[in-house]
Amino acid sequence: MKSYLALAWKELKAQKVTSVLILIAVILSAAATSAMGQSIGILQTMREDQAAGLNGDRYATFHQLNESQHQALLSDSRLEDVGSWIFLGSVPLKNSSLTLSLREYHDNGLQAYPSVGALKEGRLPEKAGEIALSGEALRYLGFDIDSKASDVSQIGGEENNGTSQSIRLGNTVTLPVSVGLKADTQPPYEYTADFVLTGILEDHYIGYISGTLDGVIGEGSAEKLLPERYFLYSTDFKTKSREQFQSIVRELAEKLQVPEDDIQYNWVLLDALGISYDKKSDSDTGNGFPFMAAACVLVGVLILLAAGLVIYNILRVAVTKRIREYGTLRAIGSEQKQLYLLVTVQLLILCGIGLPLGLALGSLSAKGILTAALGMLNPDLFLAENTQELNNMVAGSRTGGPLPMLLSVFVTLLFAVLAAFPSARYASRVSPTAAMSGQTVKIRRRRRKQKKIRNFEAFYARLNLRRNPGRTVITILSIVMSITVFVALQSFSGLLDASQDVQDMHMGDYSISNENGGISPEAVEQLKSQEMVSGLSATKLTVYSQDEKGVFPVNLDFTPGPSETFQLGTVDPDRLEALASGLSETDLEELRNGKACLVKNPIAFAAEGHEVEHTEFQKGDRITVNGTSLRIAGILDNALTDGNGFTNGIQVVTADSMYERLVGNGQFSIVYPTLAEDADAKAFEKWMDGWCAENPGTHWLSYREADAQLAESFEQIRLLCWGLILFIGLIGILNIINTVYTNIHTRIHEIGMQRAVGMSSRSLYQTFLWEGAYYGLIASVIGGVCGYICTIFVRAAATDTLQFTAVPAAAILEAAAVSVAACLAATAVPLYGIGKMSIVDSIETVE
Repeated sequence: MKSYLALAWKELKAQKVTSVLILIAVILSAAATSAMGQSIGILQTMREDQAAGLNGDRYATFHQLNESQHQALLSDSRLEDVGSWIFLGSVPLKNSSLTLSLREYHDNGLQAYPSVGALKEGRLPEKAGEIALSGEALRYLGFDIDSKASDVSQIGGEENNGTSQSIRLGNTVTLPVSVGLKADTQPPYEYTADFVLTGILEDHYIGYISGTLDGVIGEGSAEKLLPERYFLYSTDFKTKSREQFQSIVRELAEKLQVPEDDIQYNWVLLDALGISYDKKSDSDTGNGFPFMAAACVLVGVLILLAAGLVIYNILRVAVTKRIREYGTLRAIGSEQKQLYLLVTVQLLILCGIGLPLGLALGSLSAKGILTAALGMLNPDLFLAENTQELNNMVAGSRTGGPLPMLLSVFVTLLFAVLAAFPSARYASRVSPTAAMSGQTVKIRRRRRKQKKIRNFEAFYARLNLRRNPGRTVITILSIVMSITVFVALQSFSGLLDASQDVQDMHMGDYSISNENGGISPEAVEQLKSQEMVSGLSATKLTVYSQDEKGVFPVNLDFTPGPSETFQLGTVDPDRLEALASGLSETDLEELRNGKACLVKNPIAFAAEGHEVEHTEFQKGDRITVNGTSLRIAGILDNALTDGNGFTNGIQVVTADSMYERLVGNGQFSIVYPTLAEDADAKAFEKWMDGWCAENPGTHWLSYREADAQLAESFEQIRLLCWGLILFIGLIGILNIINTVYTNIHTRIHEIGMQRAVGMSSRSLYQTFLWEGAYYGLIASVIGGVCGYICTIFVRAAATDTLQFTAVPAAAILEAAAVSVAACLAATAVPLYGIGKMSIVDSIETVE
């Protein structure tokens, strides 16, 4: 032969089954790593799209800008996707705690809010005096889009039968509007305006969480309706450089003299993109990214290890069976490095065939799985006109370019070579004399106690597992890796939901408020005792305003700043404990006993270039309210609200008993009931309508539609995750089958010997089935533990805290059941073929 390396190809052709098994392992590992690399890019793109749909496709917004500041942002070369809008004011919506926010969009500003501009009927406003509203907003305003669409039961609160007016496109809508600055020394400017309805927007229930519904106004309306003092722009923008985002924002704010309180960061999108910024929300999990990256790497390593163990197992057995041939090669002059290269080249040939096939399979599956899954869904969920547009959206998602492919080739090849290294080293170091003389096996007889064998096949299977511990460990580890990957991936999908923090912004399933002074304790107790209610959170809040002389209707030992209010509030015990998190036990006890309080300081602002005097307390200060002295145990970052937003001022939060003593009544401002899991929502809402009728001025608002819409925004990502999980799970099953099949195939000679000494086919079947069952059961226990450990690390990405979490019992049981079934199937199928072979052929089989 021209080269001894030609022997590598001849050996591969001679041992076809072994070659095919290794080839399958290479293809599966390449497909898995390639699919993961491609899917991570697609998932990240979809996560960004979800975040942009929830809170706008923008990084930040500068509020209350004049014309020159607005133009400066439009012309800044460091910015992109710059758009503006003018706030024309808000309209309180009757029988709800919602307000209608009116905006006039400029410079393609509406493109940053795809969910706001989504049309159901008609067109968007094009000129002054035109308006587009959602169906929900029109119903709250007392209009029916048409007689068939009218359904007052969905509005809640007091019934509006007989008061609704039909409306259609082209009709005039008259709105009483109130507009003010974010922090102002003057009362809001109020006016009434007529608008022509040109379009009906899709209902966007996510606005319920912030208490607002959006209305789109035609350009030019603000100039006609607003005084110059309120004709101010809010400008949304992105920075071309994500790394320099914060420094650019600081420079622009300093140059344009934009106060810090007028800078709004789109934390939902910034967190999804991993962009660093100053004002991180309390719910921010951006620092969890290293955990997420670690979780991805962990899953990939487990897949590669599983495939590597299969390759190692097969090569080890193949080299051991041909040890006499390698001894002959050494005897005729082959060097150690030549035998080393011989085994390595065999693997490289198989990798050269398997890697392209695996890469193609992984690449096609990454988008194919998602496209197939999305074909069953309504494209409207993802703001697409039809299924074709949705598929184009998937096709246009970033996959990371060629990098995932190259990385997949590199790591798969690396793990395959590392797996082959022990076998190649073993072949290269074989002694010619020892190899050619045959293997010598030393049998050591250990003293053992006499025991009754209740099931010979099960006993013999256990002996086989102990007889070759190396093979047993390798087989079990391969199965363990597959189970661990399946369990870890199920936990991983939750990390990609950008809407999770938005859902956490509201409490309960409903909010209930009253516009006539509050809800009585008796009514709240009746609500709490309703069998369909599993929990109830409540807020009591009283806001005191200054009169013309700056005097409050409550006695204070300090003088609040101009235009500041004084507020007293309390919450239920559980929420009070949450607000007081971080306090010492002494402070917490004094807060519970009414001797201490929590304070939210007013927002500082400037008017006409001068900072307005404001009140500011520190922890440890004391204040006196109506003759009662309270120590400030802590400063709050967020204020309590009654559904109408925060009115700037000093807010003092105390225990319930102290609140009632200081205020003089126990009326509730707003309550948040949570339904039991098995409760009938429609039946409860019907009950609430009657309950609201008994308590005049009371109305309810459901968050269930908002939560459903948020869940729908994650549906696309969840489906891809499950497609990926099932694909990886299938690869895991194939790896298990490959491992167990290899284990049996390499023992054909041994099986022939057992049949020659009298073992029946039935007994042979049962022995190997017991082996398969033991492999599956042992691996399930170890894989379940490893999967739980991986779940802990994955969950850390969501909380940025490494801590114990709930055991994913369902995922572990699913993986265990499938693994045991795969082991049994992989045992039974090859045994059926081997059982048909003659005993002589079995003994003489080369492979």
